[in-house]
Amino acid sequence: MDSVGGARIAVERAGFVSVDSIEDQLREMRRERDALRRENRILKIAVAELERVSERDTLTPLFNRRYFLTAIHQRLARFERHAESAAVVFIDVNQLKQINDTLGHAAGDFALMQIAGRLSASIRSTDVAARIGGDEFGLILDQSSEKGARAQIERLAEVLSAEPANYDGQEVRLSACFGVAMLQTGMSESDVLAAADRDMYRCKQREVARTHR
Repeated sequence: MDSVGGARIAVERAGFVSVDSIEDQLREMRRERDALRRENRILKIAVAELERVSERDTLTPLFNRRYFLTAIHQRLARFERHAESAAVVFIDVNQLKQINDTLGHAAGDFALMQIAGRLSASIRSTDVAARIGGDEFGLILDQSSEKGARAQIERLAEVLSAEPANYDGQEVRLSACFGVAMLQTGMSESDVLAAADRDMYRCKQREVARTHR
């Protein structure tokens, strides 16, 4: 018997754990550690996906109302600390009920997706676009003056109505009314959205008056 073997037997007889046993335990601990690391990576991916889904509208690729209100809250905090201006835009789609009634709800969903696509393609990457209700959308235009925001919504109105969408061979005309509210000290996110909604309602009234002339 060599000296190493004799020493190992002596250690075991003395009641100590053998070197082989320790090495086996270490290998098992490393396997468990690696498995936990893999599970942790999978969990992080799953959490990130859940967060992404929770922020997104169920129909369009835009953000949802919950995220939109959070984004307004963040802009208000920046405005309070650094006086960074931003405009909040409330958008109400015209004639969606008529599209649903004449062409079906699938056509209405198609119209909403078309509007979402045109809006998101017409704003900057730093801005925010969201669907905040059945036929309502919202925008946050970062570092924008009221004059700049109103010029922007005129362009957006033209983008929406410039060319009808085609649904199953049928023309679907798109249009919307827009309202603007600027961030102000002491306002909450709900206050800002309500102010933009009121401004949009004035646009609706002008639209109704024009159609009844």
